[in-house]
Amino acid sequence: MDSTAFEAAVSDLRGEIPPRVWSLLVTVFGDLAQDGSALPGTVLGEIMSRVGIKPEAMRVALHRLRKDGWIASERAGRSSLYRLTPEGRAQTVAASPRIYATDPPAEAAFLVLTDPASPLEWTRNDVWVTPHAVLTAHPPAGAEAFATPVDPDRSLPRWMRDKTCDAMTVALSADLAARLTRTEAALATAGAPDPLQTAALRVLIVHSWRRIVLKVPELPDFVLPAAWAGPACRAGTARLLQRLPAPGLDRLSAAA
Repeated sequence: MDSTAFEAAVSDLRGEIPPRVWSLLVTVFGDLAQDGSALPGTVLGEIMSRVGIKPEAMRVALHRLRKDGWIASERAGRSSLYRLTPEGRAQTVAASPRIYATDPPAEAAFLVLTDPASPLEWTRNDVWVTPHAVLTAHPPAGAEAFATPVDPDRSLPRWMRDKTCDAMTVALSADLAARLTRTEAALATAGAPDPLQTAALRVLIVHSWRRIVLKVPELPDFVLPAAWAGPACRAGTARLLQRLPAPGLDRLSAAA
C-alpha cells in the first residue's frame, strides 16, 4: 500500500479526537498479543509511529501500563519485550466478545417494574428509565418484579431510548460508521498493505470501535437511540478485520 494512501487512511481513522496513547497500546496488545505473547519494543515502536504516536509518548504510556499492572516487561539483549500480565490479559479477554462480535449483544429486552420496598440486584448493563422501571436483557426471577418483553417491531418512546446511551456516544457511532465506509472504499482501490501497515490499520479500527462499544449497555440495538449506528459499526469493523487479517509476530518482527 503506497504511503500516501496509507497515511490518508490513518488520518481518517484517527478522526479529530486524538487517542489516549496508553489506551491505544492496550488495543495493540489485545489485538495482536492477547494470548500473552511478547511484543518486542521495536515492533511496538514501528506500529505506533505509523499511527502518528511519538516515541516519547509511547514510553510514557508503557511506563503507566507497567505501573498499573497491565503489562510486564523484560530485557532481551539490547531491546525489551512487553506482554500482558495475567490481570491485563483477563480484562482484555473479558472485553473481546463485545469488541469483535458480529451480532448484537442481546436479542431480547424487557421492561421491568420493581417494588421499591424490595430492591433487586442489577448490573451496569441494565438501564433505569424511571426510578422504578429498568430495561434489561435478563429479567430477574421471582415475584418481586414485573417483566414485560419489549416488542422489536414497536419502538419504545424516544425518552426511554435516549436513556440507554448518551448523545456523545451516539454521535461518535455515526461518525465511525462513515469513517469505516470510507476506509473500505480506500482499501478497495489501494495496493495490499505490508504487515506493519496492516497492524496499524487494525489497531485503529479496533480501537475506534472499542472506545464506543464498551460504553454501551449490552442491550439489543432496537432499544438504543434511533441515531445509534452500532449495527453499521459492528458490520464495518468485521468486514475490515477480515480484509486485514492480523499478521503474525514473526512477520511483524521481520518487517520491523
